[in-house]
Amino acid sequence: MKNCKLCNLSRVCNDLPGVCILIPYAAVAVVAVTIGYLFVTQELLA
Repeated sequence: MKNCKLCNLSRVCNDLPGVCILIPYAAVAVVAVTIGYLFVTQELLA
């Protein structure tokens, strides 16, 4: 993979071709965990 148009990190994608596939899933997972954590903490504090 010489060019990675999804994440525009050609240097990283050349070293790790799977990075471009994993970045969107990792972003979704981080957002989901953050929202879940905030929801749980708000419910416990309320």
